[in-house]
Parts: sequence; structure tokens; C-alpha cells
Amino acid sequence: MNAINEINAPTNWEFTSHKEKLFSSDHVIDAYLKGKNESLEEAQKLVLEKLVKNINKAGKHTKQVLHHFNKNNLNPISAFLKINSWDDFTIMVVLPHDEFLSKKIISVYEFVSEFENKVSEDLYHIQITICDSDGNLDENYIRSDGFVLKHKSSK
Repeated sequence: MNAINEINAPTNWEFTSHKEKLFSSDHVIDAYLKGKNESLEEAQKLVLEKLVKNINKAGKHTKQVLHHFNKNNLNPISAFLKINSWDDFTIMVVLPHDEFLSKKIISVYEFVSEFENKVSEDLYHIQITICDSDGNLDENYIRSDGFVLKHKSSK
């Protein structure tokens, strides 16, 4: 008996499945790698979809925060978004220097703290920061700090 026949018909063993359904280790490894790549591509697609939804959600929340500022007679100069990860964002609201130092800002800080807790979810978290400007806002510095998106309704 030659080697192939000995492998196909071992003395003390019988096949649990048909011979034509057997796969080599190379076939198994190739199938694993293909499945792994498909899984990674699907995961990346899902993360990208969630990122887009979260960016839109951050825009909606920024609009609500800016509305609250306006209700308290504060006039934000602009608002910027920093994407820390697909589920974590920082919103920076820029106020004129005199408004930033006014007593009205205290109620806004209380609102912001409650708002962050209210809108946070398992796959979405925002942090809102407030800073001031003397009117000479250099967006290049803001961009270099990672705030790459500017809210459209901002001045």
C-alpha cells in the first residue's frame, strides 16, 4: 500500500465524515484569516457609522447648550468639537471675556454639568468646556488642540 492509501485508510481508525469534506490545515488557516478580515471590516464599518451618528448627536447637543447660553444673556462667539474617540467628544464654547467673568456664568456651569450627565450613554460621552476670548480668536491654535470641527450656527 502506498502512503496516500495508508493515510486514507488507517488501520485502527475510520473517518467521521466523508473523505471529500476534509480540509488541510492551510484551508482552515485561510478560512480563519478571511473570516477575521471580514469581521474587522464589518467592525470598522459599524464604528464609522456610530462615529457619524455621534458627531451629529454632538451637534444637536451643542445647539441645545448654545441655546441655554443665549437664554442666560450670554453670547457665545463660537463652539468647537474635538473627537477624542468614536464615542467620546469635547465641546468647547468660546465666550467674550467680560461674559466669561460675569456672575451669569455660574448657572451655566451648573446646567452644563447636569447636561453632560443627562446625555451621556454607553456609546456616547461629551464633556463641555467654556473658555474666553478677547475677540482675537486664532482658530489655528484651536485646531492644533484637536478641535477640528466648528459648529455651523456659531458666529
